[in-house]
Order: sequence, then C-alpha cells, then structure tokens
Amino acid sequence: MMKEAKNIDELRIFKNDTPAGTLKRTKNGCEFIYDEEFLQQSFSPGISFCMPKTRRKYSNNGINLFPFFAGLLPEGLRLKAITKNLKTSEDDLFSIFADIGSHVIGDVYAKTESAANEAAPPKLSKINFYDYFQKIISGSELHKDESIAGVQEKISASMISFPINIARQHSKYILKLNPADKTNLVINEHYCMELARKCGIDSASTRLVKDKDGNFGLLVTRFDRSWSSKENHFLMHHQEDACQLLNKYPAEKYRISFNEVVQAIKKRVPAARVATLKLLQLYAFSYLIGNGDLHAKNISLLIKSGSRIVEISPAYDLICTRIYGDHKMAMKLDGHDDNIKRKNLIEFGKRFDIPEVACESMLDKLLKRFKENFEMLYKIPMTGSNQKLLDHIMEKRLKDLSQ
Repeated sequence: MMKEAKNIDELRIFKNDTPAGTLKRTKNGCEFIYDEEFLQQSFSPGISFCMPKTRRKYSNNGINLFPFFAGLLPEGLRLKAITKNLKTSEDDLFSIFADIGSHVIGDVYAKTESAANEAAPPKLSKINFYDYFQKIISGSELHKDESIAGVQEKISASMISFPINIARQHSKYILKLNPADKTNLVINEHYCMELARKCGIDSASTRLVKDKDGNFGLLVTRFDRSWSSKENHFLMHHQEDACQLLNKYPAEKYRISFNEVVQAIKKRVPAARVATLKLLQLYAFSYLIGNGDLHAKNISLLIKSGSRIVEISPAYDLICTRIYGDHKMAMKLDGHDDNIKRKNLIEFGKRFDIPEVACESMLDKLLKRFKENFEMLYKIPMTGSNQKLLDHIMEKRLKDLSQ
C-alpha cells in the first residue's frame, strides 16, 4: 500500500540516474547527507551549487526543506491544488516534495512510489485541459472557474502550469493554462516569447494549442530535457534558478535585486562577460515590453547532461504585465524599478566588466529588432484602454533606452 506523502520522513535523492543521498524530515526541520559512493564519483560537484559534496550532514532548522529543494516545487494554482489534495499546509514543503517525486525541473529529484505512476500520454485535441489537470493532481477539487484568494500578488502566479507528455513525441513539455480572471494570459506569454526570439534572445520554444472544448493552452518545450536517439531515452539537464543559486526560498524571489542575481551568476559561469551581457539584454527586453514579473526564479543556469559547462538557460515565462496594471520591474537594477535609462544599463555593465561598446552594440541591435517586430504584441487580445497603456509604455521605454 502506497504511503501518504504526509507520512514519509525519508526520501532517496537522485542526480540524473545516480543515487546521491538521503533527505530526512526531522523534528526541527530536515537534514541531507550524501552517499559515500556519490562522493567518490568525479562527474558532479554535488546536487546544487549551494550544497556541494561533503561528508558532513546538511541541517536545516525551522523549515522542513532546504531552499534548493523548495525551488523544485511548483508555484501558483498547481501548488495550491497539491496542498489541498494532501490536506496539509503550504509550509509543509517536505510532504509536497514527497508527493511530486520526480515531476520536477532539472536533474535532481526524489524517487518515490508515486513517481512511477505516469499518466498515459494524451492527444491534446481529445481532452479538456482543466479536467486533465484535475486528474493528474489526483482528486483535487480545482476547476477552471474556481477563484483562489490571495494568488493575484503577481500575474504569473495565477497561471496553472504542469509537466505533460504527448503521444509519439520526442520532446517533453510544460502545459500552461489560463486562470479564470486572465483568459488571454497564455496568448500573452506566447507572443512575448515569439517577440523575444525575433529580438535575438535565446528563448524556450512555445506554441498555442486548443483542447476539445476550445480552451487555449500554451505548450512550452522543456529545455531541461532532450531526447537522445543514441541512448534511446530522455537526457536530464541540470537547471538551477537564481533563488536556488543564492540559497533563497521561492518566497524571496521578489526581494532579490538584479545586481545580486548577476553577481551570483558571474561567479559560476566561465564566460562571465557573455553571460552578463545576455542578462542585460533580457532585462532590457523585459523593460521594453512592460514585464513586471522578471524575478529571481525566472533566470536560470543550465548544465547539460554529460557536460560541466555552466551557461545561461534560454529565457522563459516572459509576459507583458503592463496591460494588467503592473509595470514596475520585479528586480531592481541599482535601486531602480522604473524610469531606467540607457546610461543606467551601460554603467551597470561597466561594473561587471562589460565594455561600453559591447553594451551599446547590444542595445542598438535589440532596439532595432524590437522596432521591427513590436506589433506582434498587438496580437494579444486587449481592451482599447489597455492598448493605450501598452502604446505609452513602449514609446516611453524605447526613448529611455535610445538616449
């Protein structure tokens, strides 16, 4: 008989297919200890940057999951649905992690009994997305028209997002669904992501899909998984967001500055200047489209399977929040979350060893491509007043970054 997640006190942690250690629930929090065999292997420095290999025991008091593992948990409505189904509280992070098992981002996961219960790959046109979500949550009472109080702190937190397999596909996906009060949010994200790619930003692949009842969903190709025809299975790539990198809990994602994120990433990547310039490009693009949700969990590092090269992951979760009334940047740059000028980005870059000419060139190319393609944003259904808000912010911010 399968043990309830609330009653699980010990989890075996794997990195890719290799046992890495044991995570235990304790009276005061949790602890983690590496397996001796894993310590002897040279292919990995550890399960995360903030938890490198050591023979000593990692202990965490007060919260029953380390920040790195907490960063693997879903957010928004999916988290609320899982919590409701488990009949536990949102601060019981250990139980939530025990429940989702291997259904996480990256290559570090807990192998549990429930992890083997993969739903059969569906044909998207044959299912109702919201019914399917309810099914995989195993008994959750969440429905499309349900409104959960308190989740509207930030726009993206209201979106439903979960991994999905698709029949006869050699890719893995995340399926995103609209919340009840933002019926065009997935369309918003799709066209923001499309625009990012046209502006030269390496971004996750997205496509809009419909279910049997005409509901839109956003199918995002996972870049932390890739099919190996040689090995005939999916490779798992290590992904670590800036919150995890800084050993911070997800709840702190809006309190972390862009300066802190860039400083932390600069220490980890071999091509620090290239990485910093990519981050500045992403920040500038988010500023142009009125994306007030570029927070610390929306920037990640990626290490591909079999490699030790640390790089910036493709961009993801890009949306225009201005049309919903949210226009200030989630991460402050040198204390600024609005009215950011070209000189601010250039001076920031200089402090991180980016030559002024390189920053100028990046901004010129970005602005040129943005001006050529920005009308793509008007494919997002919006009211006339919201279009005026978008017009105003793009005009102003193009000027801000042009002089």
